[in-house]
Amino acid sequence: MSEHVTTVRAMDGLLTKLGAVLTGPPDGRQRELDVLWAQIDADDHAARCIAAHYIADAQGDLDAEVGWDETSLTEVALTCDDELQAIHPTLSVAGFLPSLHLNLADGYRRQGRFTEAADQLRQSREFDFALNGAADPSYSAGIRTAQAELAAKIASDDRT
Repeated sequence: MSEHVTTVRAMDGLLTKLGAVLTGPPDGRQRELDVLWAQIDADDHAARCIAAHYIADAQGDLDAEVGWDETSLTEVALTCDDELQAIHPTLSVAGFLPSLHLNLADGYRRQGRFTEAADQLRQSREFDFALNGAADPSYSAGIRTAQAELAAKIASDDRT
């Protein structure tokens, strides 16, 4: 087992910690997320990918949200299935990519960056194969529905 996987496993309870911060009181949420982010080793790309994915959704500023979504995609490119599965056994890089690209596509759309949004949506759909046979079929269905809705919004230059 690589040293990197050991580092990921050392981030025991990442999803629990993220959940507690994100469902807790909004006062101080950003500070708590910043503290949690600072605790993740810079070489722990799996934990950084997951944390950035959730931190993006907690942002009140669209540019900050897009920045975190971009960070999540950068980090996922530096990790592997074993490292993600050390955090949660159902995760895989290919299975995570439809959601990561979809989130970034939506952020770009809301920024009015429609060409980049369409490219990210295309990349999201390229990994739909990984949604087949997912442990939670509602997750797969939700991703595909969101992709269709986003495609319609991109086609109509809808920034809302």
